[in-house]
This record gives sequence, C-alpha cells and structure tokens, in this order.
Amino acid sequence: MAQQQNWWMFHGDPAHTGEVTDTNITSATVAKLTNTHSINVPGSILSTPAIVDGFIYVGLANSHAAAVQTSNGGTMLKVDIETGQTVAQFSWSIDIDERDSHGFCGMGCTPAVINGKVYFSAFNGAVYCLNADDMSLSWKTNCRWEDPTQNQPIRNVRNYGAAPQAAGWSSPVVANGKVWVGIGEGENPDLFAFVYCLDANTGVVIWIFSTCQYVQGVNNAPNVLPDSFVALPLQAPTQFTLTNVTPVTLGTSVWSSIAYDEELDTLYCSTGNPVPDSALPSAGYSNGILFLRGSDGTFLNFVQFPPESSYRVSDIDIDVGGSPTLFVRDGRKVVGVGCKNGSYMICDAQTAEILTIRQMLPYMNDGTQIPTVDPHGDDTSANPNPSVTNEQSNALQAENFHGTYSTAALCTSQNRVFIGIGGNNYHYVGAGIDSNSTPFMRAMNMADLDDSWPLAGDPKKYTLAAAAMYTNPGESGISVPAVANDVVFMATTLVALYAFNAADGTLLWSDTTNFGMQTGGFNGGYGYCMGPAIWKDYVVAGALVTGGEGGVLNIYKLGS
Repeated sequence: MAQQQNWWMFHGDPAHTGEVTDTNITSATVAKLTNTHSINVPGSILSTPAIVDGFIYVGLANSHAAAVQTSNGGTMLKVDIETGQTVAQFSWSIDIDERDSHGFCGMGCTPAVINGKVYFSAFNGAVYCLNADDMSLSWKTNCRWEDPTQNQPIRNVRNYGAAPQAAGWSSPVVANGKVWVGIGEGENPDLFAFVYCLDANTGVVIWIFSTCQYVQGVNNAPNVLPDSFVALPLQAPTQFTLTNVTPVTLGTSVWSSIAYDEELDTLYCSTGNPVPDSALPSAGYSNGILFLRGSDGTFLNFVQFPPESSYRVSDIDIDVGGSPTLFVRDGRKVVGVGCKNGSYMICDAQTAEILTIRQMLPYMNDGTQIPTVDPHGDDTSANPNPSVTNEQSNALQAENFHGTYSTAALCTSQNRVFIGIGGNNYHYVGAGIDSNSTPFMRAMNMADLDDSWPLAGDPKKYTLAAAAMYTNPGESGISVPAVANDVVFMATTLVALYAFNAADGTLLWSDTTNFGMQTGGFNGGYGYCMGPAIWKDYVVAGALVTGGEGGVLNIYKLGS
C-alpha cells in the first residue's frame, strides 16, 4: 500500500499510510537534506501539503491574501517545488461569523489533487474544486447552508453569530468519480454532523449520511435527514427522506480525513465526542470508527474505543481527531486509529473486531499512573503546572490533552507503526505533553503494538531517540509522522522537524531553526507544524508561527 509517485492527498493515499518508498531518502542519506526554500506565506498553515508533479498545494488560514485588513478568509497556494515561487493561487473571503470554533478563517485540511483538480473543505462549511493548472474555481458546494444547484438541502446552522457553525476540517478522499468529506462542529451543542459524497466532476450531492444516530439500537440509513435542518422543499424524484425523531446524540463530527479501501468499497470515518459529552462508553456513533459503503453510504459497521482504553476513567471529550490507517497484518486487512484518550486500536477492516489495543501514554514500571500525565485540574487556574494527584485526576472528569490527535504512518519493510503523542499547547493545565516522561512519537510493532525502539528507566523512555525527545518542556507531537524507506519524520510544536532511524530511533537529522518561533500563548507558546509531505527527494512542511504574516513553508531537498 506504500505511496508511489505523488503525495496527492492527506497522508499520501486513500489508505493514509504516510509511507514513500520511491525516494533516495534513507537512513544513509537523510543527513544531506538541505533547506532550499523557507517561504513566508500570507497566512497560517494548519495542515500538511500535497505534492503532485513538482508542485506543492497548501492551504492557509487567516489569509492576508483573502482580506488584508482582517484576514477573514483563506488561500490555496500552488508553489513550484524547485524554485519556491507561487505560480497560482485561489482566495476567498468570509464573514467573521463563518469562522471555526478556534477563531480560524480559511482552511485547515490537506487538499486532494488528482485528474487535474484540487479538492478541499474549508472552515465556512464549503467544499471547493479548483482547476489545478491555474487554480481557477471549477465548482463549490456549500455544506453548511442549503445549496439548491448542488442538490444540498441541509442548513446546518444554529445560534449563528453566537456559537461556531458546521465546518470542514476533514481532508477529502477521492476515488471512482466521488469525493467524500465530513462536515460538522462538536463545539456547538445544537448541530448535526454528516458525511457527504459528492460528484467529483460537478460537486452535486450523491448521498448524505448523518453521523448522529437517530434511534438507539437502529443504525441510520443514508439520505435520511433531520427535517428541522432541511431548508429546501424536497422535490420528487429525490433520494432524501425526512425524520423528526430526537437523535440519540448530537456532535459525533468527522474531524479528520476519511480512509477508503477500493476493493472493499468501504469508508472508514473516525468520529468525535457526543453532545452532551461523557466518559466511555458514549452514546451513538461517537468516539470510534464508522464503516460506510463508499458507493451509496450504507451503514456497514461501527466500533467504539472501550472504556478500559482511556488513561484515566475520568477522561471525557474523548474524540478521535486523527484519521484511520489501512494496512495488511498477517494476511488480514486491518484498520488502525489513535484516540485522544491516549490509546491506539487495530480492528478487522471488514468485521470491526478489535484485534489489538494499546495505551500509549506511559506508566511507571510497576503499572501505576504518572500524576503529571493527563492531569485533570482546573483549566482556568493561574498556575499552569498545579500539583494534582492521581486520585484527584481520576475523580475529576476532564479532557485528556496528552493523548493523540495524530494519524499513524507505516514502515512496511520493518512492520512498524509510528504515531505522534501529545496535544495542543495552549491549555493552562498540562499543556502539550508531559515531556519528562512521554515521547512526542510512539514507535510500535505492527504485530502487537509493543514498543519497537530500545527503552530504559522508570518510566521507560526511548534511549536513542532521547537526543530529541524528553528535552523541551511541552514539546508535543500533535502532528502526523511520515516515512521514507527506513526514515521516519516527525514535526512538533517547538516548532521543529526531526528525522529518526525507523529501526532504533537514532536521531539522523533535524531542523529546529528554519520554521521560526511559537506565538505567545496562555502557557508561553503556541505554534504548529502539522507534519511533512514527501515527494521523490523532497520533504515539504508548513507551520503556524509568529512574525511575518503568520505562516512559513519549508522545502528540503536531498543534496549530492
């Protein structure tokens, strides 16, 4: 399943393997990577780029090119990977009330670039298709507001101007003339969430699946829509029907890119927390993987992270923020995904049977929890590092900020799985990660999810990777790793990019200077590099940083 030729969508391919083998980048050559271009771009980069046929496609949030004075909009850039020059771009402006729940305008996903088209979703709830040659608009489908010309009847809007509205964080997946994407908003307690299937040529809606389960014990059918959210009269013939039932739960948004297996015609959609929130087990299609048939949206299966997978029984706002990854293990198709509660789960790709699960946050060698890992304290405290005991944390329900938002990358030659650890770095309590005990990336064997790099100490830490890990306070791996042959790249909130030997964790190369500095935040820092893309002998990564216009795009090339 390793990606060949182009890194054309999120994590390289519809299986989200994050792996490249047709490159000269190896453990023997990676030290020759040189930063050929460090480009100040007119807005923040909150995603990994796509690279197709020598051009980089990357989206911006809070773009100055869209609205110079207010930055209320976004931009999609097409950059020549050799020269670093922007050869074409597309910008759009939005109303301030159209921004996402974190205050971002524009976009935060990786585009899918295929067949001369560029597909992406945006924080205004719209899905765009551009012509790749000149970045002109081919079509646009609004999935927040009704869009009659595109067969889109839903108005997923409540408390407009006072609460965040349905948005698109999900990177599109494209195959068989279809585009699949998730649209929702878990921070607004009155909204639904949906998976959309659009015609790749026109953007016309083919089917819609509500990820908010309508009736306990009864699985949703595609194209059954909540009547109070349908703003257009349904004219026969139509594939849609209406329901007025009160759903089991709202929320359950698909935040990340949907994975797709063409042979099984199956979509794998990771889902977020329900509204109202709870610890596991949680209601409806929340905090797990939803299996849908790609062609018509038929429900196939659902699996939720089990309660014992959480680091603390008091973990809520669980969420699955990363994308599923498809691979073959012992001749069996499986799907793996990480959870914000700190665990990683591998399931059968057809039956959804849980095969292996592992809590990735560390314990002491006697099995006891570490008080500074996933602490549950007062998030409004003036003290960013309060002393909280395990007993206090286990009694107080709160969000696990130290788990994973990342998507795994594979190293198939060594049968290994790599995934980032740690969360955002702007909360008062336990911002980012407990860097004294926790690596910002976990290296695991595919077979059993045990650690594949040498460990020592109490708690156990990677010995060779410690040249970079456990070093900088709060440095977390909220981003996604990428693998080139036997090298695994990982970006962090420092803001930095590292390359490790996939075999043992030896640090082979790093860039801790060319991205720039974090912005000032509640806890002293706020900045992101969401991970690299790899194409031939190039590595490309963008970031949100302070200074300039808020964003930087770095291009690295393997030297002779």
